[in-house]
Amino acid sequence: MFSIAIIFVTLLIPSIESSKPTLKLTFTPDEKYYQPDNQVEILCELINPTDLTESPQLWHVDLKTGKHTPISRSLLNRPTEDSLDYFKQIKKPRLEYVKKNHLRIRQIMNEDTARYECNCPDCEESLGKQARDLQVVQTSELKWQVGPGWPIQEHATITIKCTADNFYPYVSHKILRNHHDITSKGKATLPTTNTYPQTFSWEDSVTPSADWHNTTLRCTVTQGNHEKHAIKVLNVIFTPRFLTCSDKQTVNSSKEKSTIECSYAGNPKPTLTWARQTDDKSITTDTGITIKEIDEHHGKYKSIVTFERDKLIAIPLTTTTRAPGAPTDATPQAKVVADNYYQQLLNGGFIAKLFIDNEQKAAQKIHIVKDASQARSNSLGGSAQRLVQNFSTSMVIVLLFTILRYMMQNN
Repeated sequence: MFSIAIIFVTLLIPSIESSKPTLKLTFTPDEKYYQPDNQVEILCELINPTDLTESPQLWHVDLKTGKHTPISRSLLNRPTEDSLDYFKQIKKPRLEYVKKNHLRIRQIMNEDTARYECNCPDCEESLGKQARDLQVVQTSELKWQVGPGWPIQEHATITIKCTADNFYPYVSHKILRNHHDITSKGKATLPTTNTYPQTFSWEDSVTPSADWHNTTLRCTVTQGNHEKHAIKVLNVIFTPRFLTCSDKQTVNSSKEKSTIECSYAGNPKPTLTWARQTDDKSITTDTGITIKEIDEHHGKYKSIVTFERDKLIAIPLTTTTRAPGAPTDATPQAKVVADNYYQQLLNGGFIAKLFIDNEQKAAQKIHIVKDASQARSNSLGGSAQRLVQNFSTSMVIVLLFTILRYMMQNN
């Protein structure tokens, strides 16, 4: 019997609680953000009323002033002097009083953005209130501002700024540089009010290097349920330079094909030319030689020279070229000794030159070696080689001094 009573009470309590009067505020359709020109119905209801409960009340709350206005038929038909301008200026067909506490808004506009509340001010028992914002989305395009100056100069400090005006509502933002999130690196100015219109800006001071050339800035601002984007590709001016162009490169003259190459960069794009060291004569795509240029993007390029052994061996030997290091005014000119034209070409070495508007900006002499170990042994720059040589000499002196001191002590 006791168990039956427990079960009965357990079933009865939820039933009693569910039958208590409660307020319900409904938007139809039920959406978080509403698009302009659509329609919405707003209904304030009292669920499970009793003989003692009063009627609920639907309120319009102005987001700017916080003023509460009870929705009634007379308000829509004959707004008073102290009514909000919204009710005095709105066209009547857009707002329809369906019935008590039931409002229909046609052709929604930005000015319809507001908060609606549902309560029962005259109810004997406090039922609290239900509240919800009617947010009408208004989007606007984003803009990038980069300066001062365009194109950008390498190592010059500039400001990058993304802005958006006259939109609603702001939800979030993100700034990317080549898919890397840099949002936290800049300063964002967010909307200070939850009303239309809103403005947004994000900016940062940066000092671009050559690596910034052709990088993409992407600004994303979520406006309501819409994501708006702005993209800016940076154009950074920087001087021509070699990236990798070893002064000793390996060519196996016994192979059918061999290559030498140089990687370089610059904006505007520099022109790379190849020449023989022996007479400074340009090398172009010709019999047995193919020059290919590869655009590696972001202002970086690679030039590859391919030698075809059989075709170059078939070319008659040149006897008037001078050897590397021979005086340019020597008469007659010293020739490069070789068994065939291909070997003569390799023994003479090459020069890679970078030009902008026919003005030489950089050059790199290239000597050909027979195997990779020779190229690696000379891969250090001149200053690094001198450092190693000086260190080795110092170690030898220290070692000799130690041996001499040891011999003197034993004598």
